[in-house]
Amino acid sequence: MRIPRNNPRDHDRDHADREHGADNPGNAVEAIRAACVDGVACARRIGAEPERGRWAPIVRRVRHARLRVCAAPRAVWVWLVGYWPGLAYLPIAARAVVGWSGWSYVARAARLCARWIRRATVALRRATRWTWRRVRPVLEWLWRKAEPYVRDAAGWLVHTAPQLALRLAWRFVRWFVRWAPVTLAKTIGLAAVGLWWLLARLARFILAYPEYAGVLAEAEAEGRARHAKTLRERWRRAAVRRLVGVLVTCVVTCVLVGRAVVRYGTPATVVLVAVAVGVLAGVGRAIRPRPERGPDAPDDEPGPDEPYPIADAHTRAEAADCVARAVRAEGIELRMTGDAARQPWGWQVPVILRRGTPAGLISKLGELETTLDLPTGGLLAATDRTRRARVVLRLAERDPFASLTPAPFHAPGSVSLRDTLTIAQRMDGTDLGLCLLGVHGVVIGNSGAGKSMALRALADAVTACRDAQVWDLDPAGDGLDVFGDAIARPERTPAGIEEALADAVALAESRPKLFSELGMPGAWQPDPQHAAVVVFVDEYHHLSDRAKALAVRLLRIGRKGRVSLILAAAEATSDTLGSAIADTTALKILMPCRHADVRLVLGANMIAEGWRPDRLNPATGESAEDAGKCYVYAAGARDPIVSKIRPLDAEEASERGAHRALHGIAQIDAVSWGHARSRRTDTTSGGTGTPDTDAIASPAGLPGTVDGRAVGDVIDAFGPEAKLWTDEVLARLARLDSDRYADWTPEELAATLRPLGVTPRGIKRDGRNRNGYYRNEIIAAFWGLS
Repeated sequence: MRIPRNNPRDHDRDHADREHGADNPGNAVEAIRAACVDGVACARRIGAEPERGRWAPIVRRVRHARLRVCAAPRAVWVWLVGYWPGLAYLPIAARAVVGWSGWSYVARAARLCARWIRRATVALRRATRWTWRRVRPVLEWLWRKAEPYVRDAAGWLVHTAPQLALRLAWRFVRWFVRWAPVTLAKTIGLAAVGLWWLLARLARFILAYPEYAGVLAEAEAEGRARHAKTLRERWRRAAVRRLVGVLVTCVVTCVLVGRAVVRYGTPATVVLVAVAVGVLAGVGRAIRPRPERGPDAPDDEPGPDEPYPIADAHTRAEAADCVARAVRAEGIELRMTGDAARQPWGWQVPVILRRGTPAGLISKLGELETTLDLPTGGLLAATDRTRRARVVLRLAERDPFASLTPAPFHAPGSVSLRDTLTIAQRMDGTDLGLCLLGVHGVVIGNSGAGKSMALRALADAVTACRDAQVWDLDPAGDGLDVFGDAIARPERTPAGIEEALADAVALAESRPKLFSELGMPGAWQPDPQHAAVVVFVDEYHHLSDRAKALAVRLLRIGRKGRVSLILAAAEATSDTLGSAIADTTALKILMPCRHADVRLVLGANMIAEGWRPDRLNPATGESAEDAGKCYVYAAGARDPIVSKIRPLDAEEASERGAHRALHGIAQIDAVSWGHARSRRTDTTSGGTGTPDTDAIASPAGLPGTVDGRAVGDVIDAFGPEAKLWTDEVLARLARLDSDRYADWTPEELAATLRPLGVTPRGIKRDGRNRNGYYRNEIIAAFWGLS
């Protein structure tokens, strides 16, 4: 870097500066510049010295680079000092500060202060530890005493306070919406009254009528004409003077108001109008005061024991007090109320009766709903089986099933019929699980109660089992068709339903005789090769008398053979249905139904225990009401708690059914099925079978062209299948009787069924469409010829 030279004009000034000594900035600049020039020259001499050896060029390059790096900052500093001589004071001041003799005293004082600080810190630490060891037990004792209250307060602030604030805000909004129009109308009316009164008074003041009217009339009556004329002049001048004063006042007021409105805009207008209306309304209220309250007028303020709505209870103590007041108001004596528990849907409050029975309290649920201002059906009562005086009241201010999730998904074969299968959710938020192994069940509900949804939820759980298959019998609807091929045996015709029930009864009668042979002690042990059978029957009241008799027979004998029946009906008043349900069904699902149905299904005393499905409402029109809600009486579910069936839409059910059918469903073993078919054959030929199993005995009087035995064998070959291809029917016939059917052809099979009017039809399965037969058509045609 090139060092700039001094201006020749500064030569004399630099010479004068040298004469003032070394502390002069000019002298310092010259000294620094000379030192830098000498350093650069020295560096050049060193770099110019020759080096020896093969490393000499590298050494020279490194040395030159080092000297250039070291010389660059010096050259920059020299240039800066030459450009701005005042920078020379910096090294002078640094030298003066470094050479100050007082630094030793400063260092000694700093060391002394540090020593005292360390000692003070150590002493403070020791004092803190000593104090903490003695204060900590006291603080822990205080925290143990205050912790419950602190946590209650924190819980109140976190959970109750926001809801309370929102509730108060909402109540204020409702009050404002309800009373604001009325109050505004009253205020405007009073303001109009006050304005009219002020205008009337102002008019009388301007006319001066009170002051001159009487005097003038008296003068005219006395005949003093001159005095009367004088009074008229005074009256005229007074009226003009007052009118001018009022007009001037009005003009000034209007100007001031106009300026305020122009300056402050809409807020000023609103304030002025509000003030004017308020003042006029006050004048109107003064003119028309409120009517005085009579001595016999009712008191609007509630008494110390008067009940109030549960919505006004915000704490556990307030909820318990609210329920106690309401119950005592209905004439029921209480010993005490238990600890109230807040639920997502409302409150749960146990009460202890002093005397009487829970039935007296349960019979007052409708009145208590009115007293507590709850929705219809929002108050539920459940007795405590371990303590008869204790009744748990559940106050549902909101729908407890608002966040109900769909039915849980089970992979094919992932569960067993022995497992607890979830089909519903209780109002307390817990899942309702049922074990359906060997369990007969009944679903009772009015039209629109949700019986089909309950059957669908049960069938969804059973079709996912690896050791059970579903039979679907529905004489009046589509039943469980949404599950498709996951249903092992669907029947829709009366003959097919009777055939299926007869097969189920025969299977239930045959299996107990095979326990020793198959090593099953006591009851049938289902597995994928020895499947249990769950028969679903919807619209039970549409069954024929023979089918109803078979259903009752199955309810009585099917438990050990794991052939279960779950039926749905609109009512339980039929004598056959009533006797069967009362004695044999372990699972009872009561949806919105009649009062008589509850007594027949559960017993006469269960209503007094809190089982009130008759207070639920079925769906009407577009409103779901209480559809899907139910009371469930089963093992592990003995308390009267409302539950709701988990929904499963048709599309999801169809997808699940297809998935499970593709995976494969459990099969009935050949041994028990063969014994059942043999029992059916013996019954048909006049054996010892019971009349209840005589469902499809060969009809008498068949035409001579019909081979009754062959047709019966064809029906037996179907087994539980509803439809088979022609080659499958022939293969099963060959296994059934190889001597007769081993060489049969499709033409011979068609010729056998042609007299019945049954012909092959296209059956699409697994993406292929082939000719085959439907079992129901063959059975219906076979019986139609009898």
